[in-house]
Amino acid sequence: MLRIVDAKTMQGIDRQAVEQFGLTSHLLMEEAGKRLAKHVLRFVSVPLSTRVAVLAGGGKNGGDGMVCARYLARAKLRVVVYLFAEKVAPETMANLKRLAAENIPVRKCVTGVSPAVAREIEAADVAIDALMGIGLAGNPREPFAAAIRRLNSSRCKVLAADIPSGLDAGSGKPADPTVKAHYTVTFGLPKLGLLNPQAAPYVGQLAVETIRFPESLLVASRENMQYVDTRSAAAWLPVRPVDAHKKSAGRVLVIGGSELYHGAPLLAAAGALLCGAGYVSLAYPKGIDTIIRCHTREEICLPLPCSRKGMLGAGALPALLDISREQDAVVIGPGLGRSKPTLALVKEYLRRVEGPRVILVDADALFALPSTPVSQSARKKRPLLLLTPHEGEAARLLGRSSDQVKKHRFAAARLLARQTKATVVLKGRHTVIAGNNEPLFIMGSGTQALATAGSGDLLAGIIAAMIAQKCTPRTAAVVGAAIHGTAGDLACCDPLGLGATAGRIAAHLPQALERLRTWPKEVYEIKNLDSIREDQ
Repeated sequence: MLRIVDAKTMQGIDRQAVEQFGLTSHLLMEEAGKRLAKHVLRFVSVPLSTRVAVLAGGGKNGGDGMVCARYLARAKLRVVVYLFAEKVAPETMANLKRLAAENIPVRKCVTGVSPAVAREIEAADVAIDALMGIGLAGNPREPFAAAIRRLNSSRCKVLAADIPSGLDAGSGKPADPTVKAHYTVTFGLPKLGLLNPQAAPYVGQLAVETIRFPESLLVASRENMQYVDTRSAAAWLPVRPVDAHKKSAGRVLVIGGSELYHGAPLLAAAGALLCGAGYVSLAYPKGIDTIIRCHTREEICLPLPCSRKGMLGAGALPALLDISREQDAVVIGPGLGRSKPTLALVKEYLRRVEGPRVILVDADALFALPSTPVSQSARKKRPLLLLTPHEGEAARLLGRSSDQVKKHRFAAARLLARQTKATVVLKGRHTVIAGNNEPLFIMGSGTQALATAGSGDLLAGIIAAMIAQKCTPRTAAVVGAAIHGTAGDLACCDPLGLGATAGRIAAHLPQALERLRTWPKEVYEIKNLDSIREDQ
């Protein structure tokens, strides 16, 4: 887990790294620029024809951009640096001189954006925002303001170094103007402002590069809010024993489906199977039995009595209670429908069910929660609850508007966990995982590639598989979200998140598991970074 910091705290960590651990500003700048260049190359298909504009200030942020320019030029990209400052910090000046030594063009723009420079920026394929860092206070002044406006009006892909210029690192409040980046690569630690929902249109996709900072300065300990990086999530991935069998690998039951949404329970079941559950059963309305059986092979099919509208009703309750006694985890809700008989079934089921260790309440089943008693101590085996709402569903449970939940995601997740005494997975940008009186986890994995129908159903199945393999609800949520986000990245060729479907994401789950399992343990201090296309 990583600390989440404001500008002042990050600046203090910078000083500690230099004064106590012997790192130099030059070394940190070199690592930051190199990592930034690697992210830029995700947007590049043909290096020789790709034009990159690096908009740099005179501070350390500008130095990061200049280092990035060197590595991109070595990778055969056509790079031009635009310098918008008269005064240049010593470390940055050293990198400015190296640009001249490597014949990388530098345009000085201290008086503003000339028509010629404006045309060059507009013609670029990728632009790097290295104008201002986290120390900005107030609105950007000229010529930086003109540079930001020009960048925002261009059609190129914009990557921000550390933070979009103009964005407050602590609050996430945008200044006038603020760079609207497609992608932000922040260095050291995630800044609180970057995670604020109001900052999303300016931050774009967020990546955290810890570069060379010592681990002791980065890792969260007792903070109430912690950022879950891939390394932390990967460390919690369950290990299957060598003598495992299908029953010891865990049992998952998925309750859902209707005539309108027959694919949702299938996706949840696929997520559970592909992520390690030994037995997966599907309980669904018998009206869609033929469709379900046409798409299943490993799952156990359990068609149950349904209403004329093709949804589960009261007649399914005895069978569900009986089946659930043998399960480790139950997912209820995907594609279930919201008819009165169906919601009444869910309420009664949650009131009476015994056997499963955890019940994951998702999608339509969440609409039955407000009137369901939370305290059910009379039962012998009272399952734990895990809720997976999106912002709209959380708003309904809290009696608030979706906009209120969106603006205050962290507080909303905490409040919902406290009210329901459940583990809450608030889905969306930077999925939030909350437990009653426990630290809040902010997920770093996942992009807009996951914004596709059926993606949430798949996540529910993945988390259930982790629970079936003896993970606690919070651990299962963290690992499940990391697997889900990684699979989304693998399923999507477009670096800005278009083109993935839930089916494609499911197909990439085994590859996502492999990537997490082999994730390097030492990510904070990589001493020998590989060169970036230097052989081209």
